[in-house]
Amino acid sequence: MKKPPRFAAPHQPRLDWQMWFAALQTYKHNPWFIHFLSQLLDGTPQVLNLLEQNPFPNESPKYIRAVVYDYHFTNIKERRKNGAWWKRKRKGLYCPVLSKHNVK
Repeated sequence: MKKPPRFAAPHQPRLDWQMWFAALQTYKHNPWFIHFLSQLLDGTPQVLNLLEQNPFPNESPKYIRAVVYDYHFTNIKERRKNGAWWKRKRKGLYCPVLSKHNVK
């Protein structure tokens, strides 16, 4: 929450940009996202390399979920108080909790 907003070029093929668009629809309209989660469950190195850091450094997760948040800029008072550029509100699960047994 304390990272400043990034400058962006018009074309954004990055994973975070694709996920932003995916969240505008349901996971059922984005089969690539379920495949992405499946690869995270499998610990696929090429997919883990898409992330800034590996959230599962010791072993692949048994379960995985995707949560949707609504982000807004903080106001100047909030920014001065805690240094945060963003505040967020949880909207809910994007897809059901998945495991290796129910994702294939």
